[in-house]
Amino acid sequence: MIQQTIGIYSASELVSKLRQKCPELTFADSGIEREVSRIAVIDTDSHAALNPPPRKSIVRIILGMEEPPQRRQGEIYIDRKSFLAQPHEYLSFASDLVDAAVHASQLETEVTFLKQIHELMGLNDAQEVSERITRTVLDLLGLARGTLFLHDPRLERYVVSFTNDPDAHETGEFLPGIPSDVLQRALASGHSFAADRASGMIVIPLQVEHDLVGVIRIPFAATDAVEDAAIETVTQYIRAVASVLGNIHHLSHSRDLAMRDDLTKAFNRRFFDSYLDEEIERSRRYGSLFSIIFLDLDDLKMVNNFYGHLTGSRTLQEVAKRILAAVRAIDKVIRFGGDEFCIVLPETDQEQAMAVANRVRKALTATAFIIDGTVEISITASFGIATYPTHGLSKDDLIRQADAAMYRVKSTTKNAVGIASVEHIRPAV
Repeated sequence: MIQQTIGIYSASELVSKLRQKCPELTFADSGIEREVSRIAVIDTDSHAALNPPPRKSIVRIILGMEEPPQRRQGEIYIDRKSFLAQPHEYLSFASDLVDAAVHASQLETEVTFLKQIHELMGLNDAQEVSERITRTVLDLLGLARGTLFLHDPRLERYVVSFTNDPDAHETGEFLPGIPSDVLQRALASGHSFAADRASGMIVIPLQVEHDLVGVIRIPFAATDAVEDAAIETVTQYIRAVASVLGNIHHLSHSRDLAMRDDLTKAFNRRFFDSYLDEEIERSRRYGSLFSIIFLDLDDLKMVNNFYGHLTGSRTLQEVAKRILAAVRAIDKVIRFGGDEFCIVLPETDQEQAMAVANRVRKALTATAFIIDGTVEISITASFGIATYPTHGLSKDDLIRQADAAMYRVKSTTKNAVGIASVEHIRPAV
């Protein structure tokens, strides 16, 4: 049975004759339905005006013309009288050709996707994988710019993994620049796709089982158009490659667990050592600065002695929660050891770090900690700040300076913020 709408290009009564002879078939002789028809019947009086031929047609039945020496792919030349005598047989043959061509194209697409998946599985760099996936999606849609956000468990938000869109920027938001209603529409669409004119974007979620591992955001101008067939192909592609991103996501999650303190869920010393090296290198390369805050809880030992170590551990958990709530998403909170924490503040100078330290200090003392619903604990902390490159050019110098500033406070007033002293700085080796 013929399922396709058949486009008719004729200035005569051809379409009315075909509707009489084949009432069960659907014919379109104008508008967008004709333009997107996979089967086109082109009458003698219309062929000269159709050069190039209808761009969406796969099979074109051309009536009343001799077959040229160089015919285009998909063209069938038939005598007009013969066609009108048995239109259903010719159209059924054309429909079979279309089905075969579509099936072959789908197989070719699947093979292409499988080859790319094989290549992607050999890559370990999330940014390189993200670029390949984003550029493929853009090519399939016929659009030029896009951004792929991947979930970063270290930051607990989505970050730019690849973009060629100059308007895409990191904002520190959980999912930058993507309205939640558009994302939900894409998730519920069944195609993992939503084109939203109001917000001017296409949103394509990347899911592995029930985990949203990433999102592609593509600018969508009023003049842009996306065809249903392209959406279906993109959906097929995304489902095929999402597992590769999922593997990267799970690997990243496993690495993240290894970088977390079991008790407080803050980052651990192993993370701190590698991250501080990265931050120093980044600041050195771009001529930027950053600050670190060391804080040591005052008199936690008294809590352990009076209420027991279990209450002391619960207090540390609550302290970590308040610190995390008082800093930005891009700031890193580390349990340095025992009752000592460190906060790394990217793109933050000494004065800004002082404001953060005081905000954390006030958060710790604003209300007492209620442990297990019955024990009320009041606790303060001593803070020390060091800023790169003002107080040190190496990791060891920065740690030493922040630690010394903290212990000056701890040995005097407690519950206050100290700043590292400026000394002669030796170049980092």
